[in-house]
Amino acid sequence: MNTIQKALFTVVLSLVLFSCTNNDSVSPAAQTSAVASTYEVVSAAALPSTISTYIASKYAGSTTTEVNLNADGTYVAYVTLAPGATAKMSNVIAKLNFTARGILVSTKTETPVAVSDLLPAIKTYISVNYAGATINVAHSETGGSFDVLITAADGSKIKLDFTADGTFESARVFRINGNHKHNHAGIQTPVAIADLVASITTYITTTYAGATITSAHKESDGSFDVFITTAAGANLNLNFSATGEFVSVSSNGNNDSNHETPVDVADLLAEITTYITTNYAGATITSAEKDWNGGFEVHINTAAGVRLELNFTSTGTFVVGSDSNNNHMSGTVSVIIQDLINNIKTYITNNYAGATIKEAHLESDGSYDVTITTAAGIKLKLNFSATGVFVSVKTV
Repeated sequence: MNTIQKALFTVVLSLVLFSCTNNDSVSPAAQTSAVASTYEVVSAAALPSTISTYIASKYAGSTTTEVNLNADGTYVAYVTLAPGATAKMSNVIAKLNFTARGILVSTKTETPVAVSDLLPAIKTYISVNYAGATINVAHSETGGSFDVLITAADGSKIKLDFTADGTFESARVFRINGNHKHNHAGIQTPVAIADLVASITTYITTTYAGATITSAHKESDGSFDVFITTAAGANLNLNFSATGEFVSVSSNGNNDSNHETPVDVADLLAEITTYITTNYAGATITSAEKDWNGGFEVHINTAAGVRLELNFTSTGTFVVGSDSNNNHMSGTVSVIIQDLINNIKTYITNNYAGATIKEAHLESDGSYDVTITTAAGIKLKLNFSATGVFVSVKTV
């Protein structure tokens, strides 16, 4: 082999190695950030009749304990099997995946797994990619794979799927305000149903046979919001692009059902009542529910009359707070200054001596925006986490 041939061979070999290196090495962080699937919990009434009929006939005597509506219109139904011919134990759950039209895609069975018994690879993945997250509940699935529900440090609920050896597969993020791809802060223009582009009406009649289009709006960005009532009576909000391509679907009035069990205020954990009395002096607890995963949702009226929903883990640790009427909204809730949690007031006192707190808002993700005027007359907006930890500051 002469000198020129050797040089060419070296170049080709280096290009091949470079290509292999780039194709074969994918970091866990990259896998995590690439996942954009979202879902919301809806009532069983939101299921298409084809799905509810299938469940009733296939799993007689069982209970549909949770229904997930994914942003792409597909459904995941969790059915607790009745002991007997179908299941030998009462804690076995069938995880059923359906298309938007109600066609069964896959079936898996799940059995509870103690968090302490999860594979080290799963725990390591969560601690590395979701620092500060709490593992709420876990199940082993058909074939040995795992389904793990966590609450991230920012309060979001995420379902993670792992293979039998603990390798991460996918994630779905719970959207408390629905699967909307845009907010409604801009101008909405009513659109006559007859004037909707053909691709929108075709999609609806094809995907939701027997549904009725109740109203439609055009957003300021040109996209469309179309509200329908399905043949099964579920109210849905479908989002389409400006050219009529389907984008996402969200429940319209059903996503507040999370299969919760009412809890007497007197029976709430001491950690929860202590948190509320400490951070919301004078507030009244109006109601409370226990989530399907063991967590708590507590509704309060603050001393200033602001209605809030506070979420806690099964052990009473505060997770996130939001406006109790925040369905399908991305706005903020005014918070009376006296109601601000102590961590925020202490931070401002220590770092901005002589400053005056002008206004405060509770964001839909539970974080706080606080506007202050410093002793020097400078107006600043401070952002804090749901637990009162300082995040950022900017000049207003």
